[in-house]
Amino acid sequence: MMRALLLLAAALPLCAQDALVARGEKVFQTSCSVPYCHGPNGTAGRAPKLVGHSFTARELSNIVSDGIANKGMPAFGAQLPADDIRAVVGYIMTLRGSAPASASQTVAARTVPEDAQSGKALFFDAVRMGGCGRCHELEKRGSRVATDLKTAAAHTDLRSIEVHHVMTAQPAGESAFPVLVAEQSQKRVRVFDLSSPLPVLRTFAPDAVKLTAGSAWEHREAVSGYSDAELQEIAKYLQWVAAAK
Repeated sequence: MMRALLLLAAALPLCAQDALVARGEKVFQTSCSVPYCHGPNGTAGRAPKLVGHSFTARELSNIVSDGIANKGMPAFGAQLPADDIRAVVGYIMTLRGSAPASASQTVAARTVPEDAQSGKALFFDAVRMGGCGRCHELEKRGSRVATDLKTAAAHTDLRSIEVHHVMTAQPAGESAFPVLVAEQSQKRVRVFDLSSPLPVLRTFAPDAVKLTAGSAWEHREAVSGYSDAELQEIAKYLQWVAAAK
């Protein structure tokens, strides 16, 4: 009996650590893993990769909280609760000294047919400011900002996709702007600001912003950086993804 209690007591900190890392991974996916930042699982987007980093936990905590001036790294100390910062630091520390998983260690990569390869490259174009992957996730790539693309394959004109989840945010003292709501609770409201080419995650106190259903924002604004021919190529890729499931 005593041995069992000792084993349970030893396991509790590990369970707490696992929960912290799991929470940190969710925070990272929402705030850090977008293609124009650190990329999926920290494998690099426009910002440096975090897989295999050599930072200490204290260094990471300072960077996440205070940001890095003139480097594009924002200060999350005013945006995220202290618990979330500790959680995301805990998750990033699990990436320390490790290497990205190979294709054989993860889901086996499916061979993209030749007529869909161009569309896939356009969808995940990290250089393009308005690339589809900045908002949508497919094949474990991209960002889970917007809803999934289960019905997108049915659209031949990607400019005309109807959007039902976009709302209008009206912060105190600011102009209204279109948003996708990431979190709405008694403690905080987090939204992705769609008024810029790259969706920005913003955090407000519940009484500091008013959310209204609906918006004048249209999907054609999200894909305005693509030509009609490029959107046709992307549609082919989406159709292949839908058919391959």
